[in-house]
Amino acid sequence: MADLPVLASSRALGLSRAERRAAKEIATTRAAGNLLAARQAVRLDVIADVASVALVNASAVSSLEAALVMRTPHAAGRLGFIADSACVSMAQVVARTGRSL
Repeated sequence: MADLPVLASSRALGLSRAERRAAKEIATTRAAGNLLAARQAVRLDVIADVASVALVNASAVSSLEAALVMRTPHAAGRLGFIADSACVSMAQVVARTGRSL
């Protein structure tokens, strides 16, 4: 479809009214397609950014959990629960971001 002509002017010489109308509709359809593609690309970028931050934070939480378990092994269950809860919350934010955009 990219090789179809788009008229620079709606009063192009030598073209019928139907041809000019068709060219205008093609240009409008192309513009709408380009806009949709741009919106989807931005949506994917936002989701990827949110997921990236969540992954880094989940890693930091897990690292801190491991360090604290080494210091206080008797608190391993509580620390694990807190770390898991935090990671589940982060996952919910990532999922909600994907649905809300």
